[in-house]
Amino acid sequence: MIPLLERLDNKHINLIQANSKSIEVSRGELIFSEGDDAKYFYFIKKGEVRVFKQMGKDKEITIFTRFIHDGFGEIGIFSGTKYSNTAVASKKCTLFYIEKAKIEKIIEENGLLGLQFTRWVAESLEASKAKIRDYIAFGSEGAVASVFIRYANMYGIVTKDGIRITHPIMLRDVSKHIGVSRETVSRVVNKWKEKGIITNENKYFLIKNIRYFHRLLVCEKCAVENCVL
Repeated sequence: MIPLLERLDNKHINLIQANSKSIEVSRGELIFSEGDDAKYFYFIKKGEVRVFKQMGKDKEITIFTRFIHDGFGEIGIFSGTKYSNTAVASKKCTLFYIEKAKIEKIIEENGLLGLQFTRWVAESLEASKAKIRDYIAFGSEGAVASVFIRYANMYGIVTKDGIRITHPIMLRDVSKHIGVSRETVSRVVNKWKEKGIITNENKYFLIKNIRYFHRLLVCEKCAVENCVL
């Protein structure tokens, strides 16, 4: 999915930045929690942010991960008075944040900018809906496959042997994405390795049979084009 700031022209980017403040956030630092008053909308100048929902003790589901030039905090700023998710810096971040009243006024006065915001929010919701569908409808194996497909879309290189994922995949991170135990993820991954669907060297995986994942998740019937983390 195209990051929010990359959808805007320089005029609108400069307008937003002129009304924003900057903050440095360390890796693992909390930005906001579910239930906090929704005061700010955020843009990522540098770093990575994970937005997730608590599903009980030590159980989380990642709603989405946002990267450089993207925004977050829209669910709360534009849909109510409270943040409905929690946001944590996955990497050290430089963020711009703008007050709710200011971003609402800027959008109100700039129709084209408002249109780009609307498209971005709609695509985000479609992508999130597809994730939840995969996690709920296709069991633990389908949920893990959904994460692997998204890693492949973001970091995959097609080779004669399959799709090589250039980003390390940590099983504990997969478990956080889908809200199941690390042990469950490990069992699924080991099953695929035994069947020759995937191989790995340490944390780097090669998907030898991506069609297995596509069939498992009935991907041919899904119209969503933004299958990313």
